Amino acid sequence: MNKTIKKCKACPIGCKLIISKDESTTSGYVVEGNTCSKGIEFGIKEVTEPSRILTGNVLLKNGIIQHLPVKTTGIVPKNKVEEIMKILNSTEISAPVKKGDIVIKNILGLGIDVIAARKA
Repeated sequence: MNKTIKKCKACPIGCKLIISKDESTTSGYVVEGNTCSKGIEFGIKEVTEPSRILTGNVLLKNGIIQHLPVKTTGIVPKNKVEEIMKILNSTEISAPVKKGDIVIKNILGLGIDVIAARKA
């Protein structure tokens, strides 16, 4: 049986999850090691559709800092991270910027915006 071990990030406990493929279950997977019910959903999603909130920097012109920290407003599929990072690394905006301002709208057509993580 194929097993994957992941640290759960669904709550602050950080359980060590063991996710196994099991066709006899509704989800097709069995999750062990979770303390709360959120761990089951997290474990299955982590092996079927891994995704992350993405953080990075864009170049900032006319500001007191050279690079503005940014983050996505939603989870990004893991297979899109590299492509998004290339876009962020080549993006340049001008100050002033407020925390929460949209820097890139609907990146890669995913329905997710990239926003400023601080004022600059």
